[in-house]
Amino acid sequence: MRKLLLFSFCLLFMSCSSKSTSQVEIISSENIYSNVEWLASDELQGRHYRSKEGRIAAKYIATKWSDAGLTPIPGKTSMYIPTDDMRESPNVAAMLKGNGKQFILLTAHYDHLKPKTTGKDKIYNGADDNASGTAALIAIAEALGKLQGTLDASIVVVAFTGEEDGLRGSKHFARSQVIPTYKIKALINLDMISRGEPNTIFIEGMPDAPRIALAISKANHEVGLSIIKNKHPDWMTRSDQWPFVELGVPAIFLSVEDHVDYHKTSDHAEKIMPELAAKTALLAYKAALDLAGHVPY
Repeated sequence: MRKLLLFSFCLLFMSCSSKSTSQVEIISSENIYSNVEWLASDELQGRHYRSKEGRIAAKYIATKWSDAGLTPIPGKTSMYIPTDDMRESPNVAAMLKGNGKQFILLTAHYDHLKPKTTGKDKIYNGADDNASGTAALIAIAEALGKLQGTLDASIVVVAFTGEEDGLRGSKHFARSQVIPTYKIKALINLDMISRGEPNTIFIEGMPDAPRIALAISKANHEVGLSIIKNKHPDWMTRSDQWPFVELGVPAIFLSVEDHVDYHKTSDHAEKIMPELAAKTALLAYKAALDLAGHVPY
């Protein structure tokens, strides 16, 4: 009997350990930090959407997604989705194809601000804003590439350009119907997800997107974030979900409060909370799988 109990305990321990390990392996804080550090490096000069560094960042994202096994979205042969102004770096989009005709979008903007002309520190590195959200999309894409099972809806990751200049990339993507908006079942946007109170993320838009709200709630039973809901409804107009909301797409916005380094040259990688960004990315990933009707093998 004692041997049986010991064997049962070992099986339980191995199961819990395996579950814990798999959670860590899905999206790690180390991976998030590594990509934030690169995107927010001085070499990228702030990733302004009308700069060669913005294009370098776009190529980095597309390469990461291609390496993960994702493919261009329907009707495209490239992950680059240009705007109507060739001076601008492109939007970048990739997908894990599902069996149905609907799409779940996970989005973030990758651009930030051009350097200052004076001062000792001239570079707006934009680590939290929004290298953090971009790094989350890279990590999510890598998790999708390892996914076992089938999806009903396709999951699309989109890194938008020109958010800092009036949502230029997302407006073009939405209004030109790159993916017809009637086919977009849900959109989850991540913009600034790595600063503030530990283990705490703000979510806006849930009252108008009940199916996404349910998926987020279910996902958070496993992720365990402290979620502050619907405190800043005005945020819905301030980031890349808004052009889609205007066209009737259900969408939510994940973010943190503005902080002392918001739009300052001091928004550096070493100040982020990679654990918070990783858990927020995991939340979005699990909610997207729910919304996409993921069926494991």
